[in-house]
Amino acid sequence: MDTFFEQIVRIKKSGSTLALVLFIWFLAISVAVFLFFFPLLGALSAIVIIGILYGAWWLSTKFNVEYEYIVTNEDMDVDKIINKSARKRLASITLSKVERVEKFNPALIQNVKKESLLFACDQNDPNAYLIVTSPDDSKVNYIVFSPNEKLQAAIKKSLPKFVANSAFK
Repeated sequence: MDTFFEQIVRIKKSGSTLALVLFIWFLAISVAVFLFFFPLLGALSAIVIIGILYGAWWLSTKFNVEYEYIVTNEDMDVDKIINKSARKRLASITLSKVERVEKFNPALIQNVKKESLLFACDQNDPNAYLIVTSPDDSKVNYIVFSPNEKLQAAIKKSLPKFVANSAFK
């Protein structure tokens, strides 16, 4: 029987992210107002103002981030979704090659290279877990993610027995 489960985790905006979005809009509106009252470019000012406001909207939507976990049989894929329109595959792992699954603790990744680490959830999520795969499986060896109970059960079915016995406790 085939196994297929998916879960979408939405990332909450931090205070610094909200401040950056507000700064983008403040800057865009300031430049637009300046160009409206002082049309340095003549008739092109209206087009430039529309372009600036569109650019601010486009930039601010880039902060709407979700992660999707997909478990299909023995494979798990992690995708990043930006503004519910653009999707990028961040990692694909074979669950039978997983070496460890444990509750996430920042001390576990202190000596890990940034290139081999993937945060696919909110960094302060109390329900986050760390999955460690063998180095040859993917360029990403450490995945921090926040699976729900259904996804945990689906993952546990495909893990090696010595890993599954201690996983998600």
